[in-house]
Amino acid sequence: MDELKKSQESMGAAAAGVKRQISETATDATEKLADLGRDAAGHLSAVAQSATDKAKAAADYLQQTELTAMAEDVKDIVKRYPVWSLAAAAVVGFVVAHLRRRD
Repeated sequence: MDELKKSQESMGAAAAGVKRQISETATDATEKLADLGRDAAGHLSAVAQSATDKAKAAADYLQQTELTAMAEDVKDIVKRYPVWSLAAAAVVGFVVAHLRRRD
């Protein structure tokens, strides 16, 4: 009978140890997920702020710049980046053609 009681106590202690380890692991995982969430939220906030700043800069440019100056800026960009300019023109052409087909 003593051996059975000792086995039960041993199993109980082992179960308590496993329970404690699982609890600690779950707590660690929860903390890591919370940290990850905070990091992601901070990163998304920075991306949103950057996008807002760029949209404001674009709006300011459009409001303050004459059409002829914009045309010169576009010419300069096309000369500096001809491959990207052709790719952008192809994408714009595809989008316009697709939109016209829908109408």
